Amino acid sequence: MGEKINSFTGREIKGLSYRAETMSGYYYEDCTFEDCVFDAAAFENCTFRSCVFIRCAFVTPAVRNTDMRFCDFKKCRLIGVSFMNFVNDEHIRKPVNSIEECRMSYCLFHDMSFPGYDFSSNEFSKCEFTECRLKGAVFRGCSLGGTSFSNTDLREADFRRADGYVIDIFNDKLRGAKFSSPEALDLLTALQIEVE
Repeated sequence: MGEKINSFTGREIKGLSYRAETMSGYYYEDCTFEDCVFDAAAFENCTFRSCVFIRCAFVTPAVRNTDMRFCDFKKCRLIGVSFMNFVNDEHIRKPVNSIEECRMSYCLFHDMSFPGYDFSSNEFSKCEFTECRLKGAVFRGCSLGGTSFSNTDLREADFRRADGYVIDIFNDKLRGAKFSSPEALDLLTALQIEVE
């Protein structure tokens, strides 16, 4: 990835703002970002390892040769983020460690693993989970706003009192998953079954 221009470890970074600008050659490890804005920012040759983002905004970032690993997001606004674009090492494919109380729109989670993870404090809108491992994950009470799950392991996942999700019952693994009605009845429409 090339030599980093600036390297920071264990730092608290507050109010950083990149709006339609390029952030290039930065290395952050065990850093905490608070109230930072990355709006249409381009990340080039950057590294984020075990960082925490609190009340930060990521809006449609462009990503090139940037590696994110084991990061935590708390009370953040995430729009148009494809998290796997932040993976630059085929052996370590875990950009996100946790997501809590975040609002996410048009985010893509592809080939990611969140077994048993509790997503219930988050709001989703038009997000996509594809080829993910979500066995035992909890979406209980979540507003999912058209969020879809495709070719994903949802065994034992909890969707009770959640709404707005789109599940591919033919290609997702659903054994032991928990649903509430009437949302569960919507799953049957793919089978062309009518319930009165």
